Amino acid sequence: MRLLQGIVLFSKPLPKSVFRTLFVLCILLCQSALFGLERYGAIEIGGKGVKGYVVELDQTLAHIRYRDSYNTAPQSGIDSNFILSQEMINHISDDVIRLKKALLKDQNIPETALFVIASSALNKIQNKPALEASIESKAHLKLSFIDERQESMYAFYGSVPKAQWSTSSMMDIGGGNTKVAWVDEQNTLDFFEIPLGTVSTTQRAEMLENNASFEANCLNVIQNTLTPFPVAASKETLYASGGIFWATAYLKTNGNLESFVRLQKEDFERVISTFSREPMHCSDDATPNCFLLHYYGAKNLVAGATLAKLSIEKLHFFDQKIYFAKDGAWVIGWLFMR
Repeated sequence: MRLLQGIVLFSKPLPKSVFRTLFVLCILLCQSALFGLERYGAIEIGGKGVKGYVVELDQTLAHIRYRDSYNTAPQSGIDSNFILSQEMINHISDDVIRLKKALLKDQNIPETALFVIASSALNKIQNKPALEASIESKAHLKLSFIDERQESMYAFYGSVPKAQWSTSSMMDIGGGNTKVAWVDEQNTLDFFEIPLGTVSTTQRAEMLENNASFEANCLNVIQNTLTPFPVAASKETLYASGGIFWATAYLKTNGNLESFVRLQKEDFERVISTFSREPMHCSDDATPNCFLLHYYGAKNLVAGATLAKLSIEKLHFFDQKIYFAKDGAWVIGWLFMR
């Protein structure tokens, strides 16, 4: 549930197109207040997979009413030259088609209220036109891309309650990268990116040729990457979004997620210790452990939890109260701004 008032802007001057967007936002909010509930379908292409959401807007409130995803791991299809393989383009397009059908037929979302967006992890690829063309020809949808700056802004406003904008930080760990954002003393939104996410950490740890454990390789990759990053502004609260925070909260609550789940260092350590052991024997998804194992995979869980723990330690965020925001997502912020 998010409140949309008094949006804080970035410190850099904004182009006219952004001001026009904010003007349209005001019109949409007024329209929502007059005509009531609006439902949108959003398909997100991220580093870890392709996700579908139903987002309901009621005046200034937002709720995620439906989620589905395919863990295709688009990040794994990007080579060292930032070219997305044709095989992965085909996988992503197929996922978009399946999610579109579910949103249109099962969730009754009109096609005019359906959007497909690629996260900042995909914005770096050199062959974006090929992915755009594939989705347009197969799924008949126009693909939008966002960069790290935009995704940080959308994630902040889509995860942090409005009343706490000035006293909170935001961390969003995706498949390909991590975004950190906060409102500074000048009442402007500041941010930076850590070029590691759950999937990219897993990939880089697997590439290390040594006899160390997978967990030790994750530590090596993350510590070397975190070294040059600054300490973010000190705040009272950290709101966290992204799959690894969802998994950590899910394991902590035994699958009974609330709107906000308080997380502490030992919760990430529990994920690491649980999935670093020998493979569990899971015949179904009856337990949280087996559900997460089947959904994410043990290595992604270990890599993501290690990245979350070390990043939070490096940025001194364990000094804050940390909450996983169940209905937090940069897609919500994107819809707000559209």
